[in-house]
Amino acid sequence: MNRTTRNILTACLLPLAMTGCKNFDDLRVNPNVSVVGTPKLLLTGLEMDMIGGQGSAKSGFSSGSDLSGDMSNSPWNYTHMSNQFLVLGHDYYGSQDYAWDGGSSYYGSLRNAAQLDIEAAKQGPALAAPYYAVNKFIRTFYFLSMTSQMGDIPMSEAIKGATDGIYAPRYDAQKDVFLQCFKWMEEANDSLAAITQRNAKATVDGDIFYAGNLLKWRKAINTCYLRELMNLSVKENDPSLDLKGRFNRIISNPEKYPLILDNADNLQMNYNATQKSNNYPLYPMEVGILSAKRNALGSTYINILDSLRDPRVFIVAAPADSLPAVPGNPFARYKGANTGDRQDQIYIDINKGKYSTFNISYWLSSPAGVPNIQLGAAETHFLIAEAINRGWIGGDAAQHYKDGITASMKFYGVSDADIATFLAQPLLQYAGNTDAGLKQILTQKYVAFFNNAGWQAYYNYRRTGVPVFSVGPSNQNGGKIPVRFTYSQSEYQNNKANLQEALKRQFGGSDTRNDVMWMLKP
Repeated sequence: MNRTTRNILTACLLPLAMTGCKNFDDLRVNPNVSVVGTPKLLLTGLEMDMIGGQGSAKSGFSSGSDLSGDMSNSPWNYTHMSNQFLVLGHDYYGSQDYAWDGGSSYYGSLRNAAQLDIEAAKQGPALAAPYYAVNKFIRTFYFLSMTSQMGDIPMSEAIKGATDGIYAPRYDAQKDVFLQCFKWMEEANDSLAAITQRNAKATVDGDIFYAGNLLKWRKAINTCYLRELMNLSVKENDPSLDLKGRFNRIISNPEKYPLILDNADNLQMNYNATQKSNNYPLYPMEVGILSAKRNALGSTYINILDSLRDPRVFIVAAPADSLPAVPGNPFARYKGANTGDRQDQIYIDINKGKYSTFNISYWLSSPAGVPNIQLGAAETHFLIAEAINRGWIGGDAAQHYKDGITASMKFYGVSDADIATFLAQPLLQYAGNTDAGLKQILTQKYVAFFNNAGWQAYYNYRRTGVPVFSVGPSNQNGGKIPVRFTYSQSEYQNNKANLQEALKRQFGGSDTRNDVMWMLKP
């Protein structure tokens, strides 16, 4: 080796020798980026997860895996295909075979929720208290979402790997999960009430839903409470749940339990036109148009609108190009595809203009698009109407039924005159606290859920059978709509013993999409 070569080699190796004295992890840290999340940033991320996690994910429970990607905050996604609001015409977006498997996991988000409490504590008791309360509800929302999909889930021992060394958490029974969630919602509501009583200006930074308005958070919490009580309606005679008593206490004490009764209080994701990172998910326009033209609206949804001469159809849907206009019947050109039909034929028929697709001029009129509701006024009114119909509480079910329809129509910008005309139709008159009246309430609730509220339209169908879902040759589940999601394969790998114990307890060891969970058993 000559001197020149040795000098070059020495020059090349010297930096490596110098960095070899440092810890490798130190070298991976960007000194210009904070590695500790502030409460504000953590809260924003957790709220984004509440919207973004409403599709089907394939993540595990034991390690706190993050959500896998989906398009659930847009109108063209797997969730709303399963709700039968749309039919996938192109296999690029998946299929409508109802052959789904693993449910959603929020355990990665729950780790962030635990960190939020830690970071909030550093701000002092006064500033931390609102974060604790809102965060308690967000945790509740996550656990309710997971148990409603799969059944028993890790809860009491979840997210304790770092603190208690529990890396294989046991599964809590679904009933216990719901009871704990009821307790947390009570506590979160009470905490926020106490905070605002001490300081009317108390708030939380980073809140993208309500800009820190704690009263509106209380309304969302209590509306969610009503939702989950009703989601257990088949258990109404279980005294340990006290569903009727809980529902009645909420309705009879509006000061203690404020509710979302106006669209201004909806818990929803508002997109905007100025901040590109928060544009509507299917913007820019050319992406949205391509997606819309490949997919048809579902007949389960469109047939309801057509049969009731519902003006919302003219707003959300585009007429089928090949269907002729019929004098005196503006609904004649609006037709949905059957979810159960063969996808290849549906795609051919979409291209022939035989089906309605999304109305681009409404959904993508600007980069702000349309808000995505998770908890809204229309649902609250329908929940109250259903409770009255079922005899859980007293009151005027007909009025809440009308108020629910009105709230939904106002969300879409339907005029007062058109709302009045719609409600005046004989078919829309409430049939009383009967099975027929209940079907009316549930049908309108389904319509109001269109492209909102995640899986709630499917959950309500699963609970009540309303509306009747389409089943056909594309269904790969024996001609049945599934009633649950299976546990993820990663859970079999990482937490097998606890999973098997939970499966044996619930389903005799089975884990299929047709196994009936506790919450659905009378």
